[in-house]
Amino acid sequence: MSRFGKFLAAALLLFGLTALAQESSEPPATPAPTPTPVPRHHPTQTDQAEKRLKRLSKRLSLTDDQQEKLRPILQDEARQMKAVDDDTSLTPQQRHKKTREIRMASRSQMDGILTDEQKKQLQSERPHGAGPHHGRHSAPAPGTTAPDSSTPQ
Repeated sequence: MSRFGKFLAAALLLFGLTALAQESSEPPATPAPTPTPVPRHHPTQTDQAEKRLKRLSKRLSLTDDQQEKLRPILQDEARQMKAVDDDTSLTPQQRHKKTREIRMASRSQMDGILTDEQKKQLQSERPHGAGPHHGRHSAPAPGTTAPDSSTPQ
């Protein structure tokens, strides 16, 4: 190796050690602050179930026993609804159908726990067809026909 090559190697080695020594003498860099979690658009499944249970309890004057029996039904419903919501492969029509099926199954289970008076009250407060989408029916999916308005659904 020539004199120049040895000199260059020694200079590079010295430069590298100097840079390393400077890094170790500096105080450790503080890690970047952890970003604040972005608030979730949807509350957790348990939150949804508890809020719904609280609303039902207030509206229907549920007993403690009824509340405890309804809690797992509402939690399961919220879990299933989240799964439908997270399933990006579903068309809007499929999503609506599954959501309706989940709600109907939950309602059927709830009917076994509620008194006749509570069922009537629940039915009278939200008659079939009422709700946030009432009056905003879209055209039927291709290949289907519009439901006959003369028959109850």
